[in-house]
Amino acid sequence: MASWGFEPDVCPAGSVFPSVSGIILAGGKGRFMFGEVKALWPIGGETMLERQIRLMRPWCREIVVATDTPRLFLPIVPRDVRIVTDYAPGRGPLGGMAAGLSLAQSRYAWIVDSGMPDPSAAAARVLLARCAAGGWDAAWPSDAGGPYPLHGVYDCACAGKIVRMAEQGTAGLSDLPNRLAWAEVTETEFAQMGIGFRFTRSARSPCDLLHSGHAAGELI
Repeated sequence: MASWGFEPDVCPAGSVFPSVSGIILAGGKGRFMFGEVKALWPIGGETMLERQIRLMRPWCREIVVATDTPRLFLPIVPRDVRIVTDYAPGRGPLGGMAAGLSLAQSRYAWIVDSGMPDPSAAAARVLLARCAAGGWDAAWPSDAGGPYPLHGVYDCACAGKIVRMAEQGTAGLSDLPNRLAWAEVTETEFAQMGIGFRFTRSARSPCDLLHSGHAAGELI
């Protein structure tokens, strides 16, 4: 059993891992598509946000929703889910990441964009192991197209770096790989562990959810 050097939690699979906060990014201009809020798109009898909370909750010490419109989500989320306001409105995902990582109650955080219907705790466990073992700021899944920072595991100690990026106002998500010390877990590595790569996909419209089988509440 691995020794991490700080107080761990026990994940559902029985392995011991450090305590993790789950952060859902539900703010910025990207939250609106086709005149609707992505986090509120219906999927298998629940909203996208409700699905993400349900899939992430069993492995996370807490769930945090980062947004620049907190009133929109207050009537929807369970009482034990924290809502935090983006650090810098209008800064895209960086504003939510800066706020979520700064206020997280755990050493590590699993960050997921609100447009991803299939957050994978199995994948997050692998990313956490890679991040913690190497002392990295973050660990991201990657394929031939590059890394996916919006389904990644982060050491919350890197919050200051992302805060500075958000404050600059000129940096974006594409600059993140040049500002953080990060490790990757490739699509091939996930496949060797029997973990599909579907968790990295983002829905572009409610029709994507219907055509991918999610209308029936399919779990990945």
